Amino acid sequence: LNAIRVNTAIGGSTNAPIHLQAIARHAGVDLDLKDWETYGYEIPLLVDCQPAGRYLGEAYHRAGGVPVIAKALDDEGLIDRDAMTVTGETLAHNVAAAPAPDGDVIRPFADPLRKTAGFLVFSGNLFDAAIMKMSVVTEAFRETYLDTSGDGHRIVGKAVVFDGAEDYRERINDPALDVDEHSILVIRGAGPIGHPGAAEVVNMQPPDRLIRAGIRELPTIGDGRQSGTSDAPSILNASPEAAAGGGLALLKTGDRLIIDLDARTANADVPEKEWEERRATLDVEVPASQTPWQELFREKVGPLSTGMCFDFAVAYDKVRRHLPRHSD
Repeated sequence: LNAIRVNTAIGGSTNAPIHLQAIARHAGVDLDLKDWETYGYEIPLLVDCQPAGRYLGEAYHRAGGVPVIAKALDDEGLIDRDAMTVTGETLAHNVAAAPAPDGDVIRPFADPLRKTAGFLVFSGNLFDAAIMKMSVVTEAFRETYLDTSGDGHRIVGKAVVFDGAEDYRERINDPALDVDEHSILVIRGAGPIGHPGAAEVVNMQPPDRLIRAGIRELPTIGDGRQSGTSDAPSILNASPEAAAGGGLALLKTGDRLIIDLDARTANADVPEKEWEERRATLDVEVPASQTPWQELFREKVGPLSTGMCFDFAVAYDKVRRHLPRHSD
C-alpha cells in the first residue's frame, strides 16, 4: 500500500500495478487490482515531472526523490511508517531526515498539481478489469471528451479497432477509417497471449491529419501496456485480453463505446443478443509461437490484472523454506 500511494504521488507508470501484483502473488500477499483505486486514487500528484508535468526525472532526483515524497505522505498519516525495509530500519526511520518539498519540482501536499491522481479501475462487457491513469488526464482532455450533460462524467465515442501494432501503423492514416475527434482508438492482440510479454502499444496517436488540425490525442483502449513516458489518457491492461476471448475480441469498428468514469464501467453499446451472437461465432486467431518459450508462456501465463505471472509458479512461494536436494 505504501508503494501504491507513492506511485500515485509521483505520477508513476501504469506498469507499476502489473509488477506489484506479481510481487504480491509470489510473496503470498492478497493484493487486488481494485486496491490501486481504493488506496491510491485520492492521493494528490506532488511531482511536476513528465509526462504529467514539466521536468525530467533527474530534476526529481535532485529535489530529493522518493524520500521527500514518502516523508510528505508520512506527515499526512498516509504511510505505514512501521513497514520494515531492506536497510533493517522502518520506512519512517529512513525518511525522517528527508528535506521538505522544494515547492517547484516537488509540490507540498497542500498545493498539489492534481488533487486526485491515482488509477481508476474499470470493468464491463469489454473486459473484467482495466486501468486508467488519471494524473495525465488534462483539463483540455476533460473539456473535449468528457460528456457532462447528464448526471456524470462519460467518454462516448465510436470505436476504431486495430488488431495489433502492425495493423495500427498500417491503417491509422487510411482515410477510409473515417477517424474524427469523436473516435476512440482500440488496439487488441497486444496482451500476454496475443503478444507474449504484453506489448507497449496502447500509446496510439490520432491520424496525421487530425494532429495537423490541432487534435493531438484521442481516447484509447487496449489489452496491452503503455510506456511510462506516455501522456495519453488511455484505458489499458484490459483483462481478459482479446486472445483469451475477452470482450475486446467481439468489438467492431463503428460500435458505440460508453466509458463512465463515475460508475467505473466500459461498455460497447451493443444489444445483448447481438453481443452473444458475436461470441457464439467468435474464432480467436492467436499468432503462431516462434519459440518453445513463447508456447510455454502462452499456455501458462495469467492476465495483466493479476501480474502476468506463470499461474502455476505462485504455488511455490514457500520454496525458499526447503533445502535443495544434494547429488552426493
